[in-house]
Amino acid sequence: MCKVVTSEGDFEHEHHHSHVDDPLEIAELLRETLADELDSMSGLAGTWHMIEDEVIKNKLMEALRSKQKTISLLYEALQESEKKVWG
Repeated sequence: MCKVVTSEGDFEHEHHHSHVDDPLEIAELLRETLADELDSMSGLAGTWHMIEDEVIKNKLMEALRSKQKTISLLYEALQESEKKVWG
């Protein structure tokens, strides 16, 4: 088990996590990460929609394209993990 200490303002927060090698556990972690990325993409798309400055919109569009690639890679990793379990 690893202990990750982060500093937020005047407070330190400890997060404990375990390393996993079980394909089902890996798949669950990937699903959670994928859901977080999809939520993040929705927020970014909403921000893009509200901004009228074309230069900024172009940068946000680049970020959205990067997120699409990230989501695609996470989904591929999820599929690989599930193949190891279900064949």
